[in-house]
Amino acid sequence: MSSDLSPPATPHGGAESGAVLDGNAAAGDFAGILASDPTTVTVRCGSCGATQAFGQLSAYLGGPGTVLRCRRCEAMVARVARTPRGTWLDLSGSSSWLFLPTPGPA
Repeated sequence: MSSDLSPPATPHGGAESGAVLDGNAAAGDFAGILASDPTTVTVRCGSCGATQAFGQLSAYLGGPGTVLRCRRCEAMVARVARTPRGTWLDLSGSSSWLFLPTPGPA
């Protein structure tokens, strides 16, 4: 997977054809890989440095994978794709992901 910092194409149709949704729509795809709830994560864009909650990112579903883009500069922040060979995770468009600690047993 190469880094794609170009603005997204604007497809016609609904979510299945790549309409922009918020990051919450991509949470399921990322939760299986991250082994935690991604909606609690704060992501920093590697291109413009904007810090956003996962749910604030722009999500593109229904293509060959799920793509998350920065709402500020539209750069690709992360993507995940499931193929017969395995699951590909690309975080190259982000500079950091902050996972908050989970409460331990009382």
